[in-house]
This record gives sequence, structure tokens and C-alpha cells, in this order.
Amino acid sequence: MEAVIMSSNRKESAIVLVDGCRIPFQKPGTGYRNFRAHDLARFVIRGLLDRTGMDPGKVDTVIMGSVIQDADTANVAREAALGAGLPASVPAHTVSMSCLSSHQAITGAAEQILSGQSDVIIAGGVDSVSAHQSRIPLKKQKTIPHVTEFSTGETMGEYADRLAALFGVTREVQDAYTVRSHQSAVRANREKLADDEIVPVTGPPYFVPIDRDNGIRSDCTPENLSVFKPAFDSRFGTVTAASAADYTDGAAAVLLMRESTAEELGLTPKVRLKSWTYTAHDPKNEMLLGQASAIPKLLGNAKLGSDDIDVFELHEAYAAQVLAVLEAVSADYFDAGRVRSGNQKDSLSIPLRKLNTLGGSLALGHVFGATGARLMITAAGRLLRENGTHAIVSSCAGGGLGHAMLLESVKPAESPAASGKSKSEAPKKTQNKSKAQ
Repeated sequence: MEAVIMSSNRKESAIVLVDGCRIPFQKPGTGYRNFRAHDLARFVIRGLLDRTGMDPGKVDTVIMGSVIQDADTANVAREAALGAGLPASVPAHTVSMSCLSSHQAITGAAEQILSGQSDVIIAGGVDSVSAHQSRIPLKKQKTIPHVTEFSTGETMGEYADRLAALFGVTREVQDAYTVRSHQSAVRANREKLADDEIVPVTGPPYFVPIDRDNGIRSDCTPENLSVFKPAFDSRFGTVTAASAADYTDGAAAVLLMRESTAEELGLTPKVRLKSWTYTAHDPKNEMLLGQASAIPKLLGNAKLGSDDIDVFELHEAYAAQVLAVLEAVSADYFDAGRVRSGNQKDSLSIPLRKLNTLGGSLALGHVFGATGARLMITAAGRLLRENGTHAIVSSCAGGGLGHAMLLESVKPAESPAASGKSKSEAPKKTQNKSKAQ
């Protein structure tokens, strides 16, 4: 399954991300313990509206991804949209595709705009582990990070251990990559590189603003990680709780529309959504490897090589998983065909200097329904700061699923600001981060 946007009238056909934001990701039972998923989603939708100055009445649809369903708010997108102050006339729906849920929300939104059903859509995702656990007796709560795949009865961690063995990813290398993720996030915080993607949350019981992810460890070193025991296979395993992403509470959302619509509204888009693809593999033998087929397929269709990509943002479910994906991609593990630039077959490699430079899910945490949107927001921000042209966003998911999306920056000369539209014609865009309440 794939989509490629092509037209002689680029501004009419191109779908753009005008802006995106997320609330800080929090460990279960901490910052968001008194909120439910629809609260987190309304915080981020309200924050997005405030940042962009977008008139809520001009939003045609809201689509949110979610994995941990709350029976009381099964259509969490609708409850969040109403709670965020959107008109009751704005339809909203929720999608679920395991860890690709917000990817599906975003690509579904793009396809809905392309088909002419909507002009302006807010899409993203949300999940609350805290709210889910609060409804389960303590003795019956599953230990994080043990999530079992229904079709096979095996945990994701067991698959990560299997990948580590298959691709020769040692414990030491996993720990080193985990340290890299945390230290990159620490640096990003120190240098305020990711501040523009976060909207703080203020709420009961203490009303102290939450403005940082709380899973990042400044003391993460190989020595500190060496004391962790294997979490899934006590005899032969190499994956530990430290080298697995924490499952966290959070939400993220983006504002999507045609490039021509953004110009009409006086909004400056950040990136174009050029193309995307979804893949699926045998969950028994190829779990967590979906990225290794999705990325080469996407690049091959776009006639691009890895050298043409300036930014890579990949979901880090486990250090073993992302390192195995890097090996599998370079080895053309799924025989999807080397990336073609013209008539030549090029090797595909993803250099670490381009990958997850602000930290990844191992440090920031993994919100099942929202990580895809977070990756997209981070990739867009990096393209702008690094003056890049193309970015790839990619995730794996339960069921052997994979996804990859190609983004293209909108250069200043191409933006509405350069089209002669005066600032007075554009909606006022809030520069300071809003506090969702």
C-alpha cells in the first residue's frame, strides 16, 4: 500500500504540514495520572490551534490515532475535539493501527484532503497508560515493557532478543545506542532544540506546568546500564528494560491542508508530505522489521538514494530493533530492490549522524497512538533548522507492520510569505508556547 502525490499544479496537489506540536511525554502514574486520554488529546489540539492562530471554524475534520481504548470515550478524537473548543459541527473519528495509529491518522487525513472531502484537518494521536492501569487491579497489571502479540503469544521483547541474535547486535552495542539516545535528548533539552514542538500542560492537582519529557536520563552511561539483567530471556537474552522504550502517556497533533489553502489563509507551511507506504510481514518471524522493507520501497519509488535524505527519524522500540533495521536495510534483507537513482542500483545505508539526533523513543518514551506524529513533527523541525530538503519518518508496529513517509521542506522562497501576501492578511500566529489547561 503506497501513495505518491504528483500533479502539474504542485500547490493544488501538495499536502503540507503547517505546524505540529505535542505535549511532554510522561511515565505512567506521574504527570498525567489525573488525566484520561481525551484530556491529553484536547490539550494538544488546543495548543495547536493557539500556536497557529487557526480559526476552529475552518477545521473540517479531526482524526486521532489511539491503541489503548477507553470504553467511555471510544471515539477519543470526538471527545477531544469538543473539549478543545472546536464547533460541534466538525466531525471527528479515531483510528487504530497498533504503533502506526497516528501515521494512519495523518496519511488518512492527507488522502481525505486529496479526495476533496476536507480542506483543513487536524490529525495525530494519543494514549494514556495511566488511565488504563488505573482501571486494573494492581496484581493483574502487566509489567512494562512486556506487551504480548495476540497472534503469536510472544512478547515484543522476545522478538527484539531474536533480532539481536539474528543480526549479531550485542548487548554492548545495544547499551551504547541507548546511551546515545538519552544523551542526544539531554543535549536537545540543554540547547532548546525541541522546545518549539512542545506545548506545556498545567492542571490539577498541583497546577505546576509540565514542560519536559520525564523519561530522559542524564545519568545514562554504559556503566549504569551494565547492571540491568536481561528482561525477556534470562539465559540467552541481551535486551534489558533500559534498552527498551518506556510506554508513556502523551499526545501529538499536526495541522494539514493543501499548499494552496495555506497560501490563501496566509499560513507558512513547514514541509510537504511527498509520499508514504505501508508494509506487512509474518508476525512470527519478521516482527519489528517493517521499517526495513518500508524505507527501501519508499525511496525506490521516489527514485532517491540514502544520500538524498538529510533527516531520518525512526521509531526506537528497542535498541536491538533499530540497530537490526539499520543492518537489514543495508543488506537489502527483504530483497525489495536496491534504491534506484536513475538506472543504477545504489546501496542503502542510514548514517547515525542523520538519525534521531534529538533523541528517540528510547529516551523520550513511546506513546502507542502518538509516536508517529511526534516523529513527523521532529523531522519537520530538523529540516528547517538544518536547512535540509528531504526527511524520512518510519515506524514498526505489532502484527509485523511497517510504515515510511517522505517529507520535503518548503523553502522560504516557495512559502506564502514570499508570495506578496501581507502579514496583516494572515491569521496571527502565536510565537510563545501555549499552556494547555
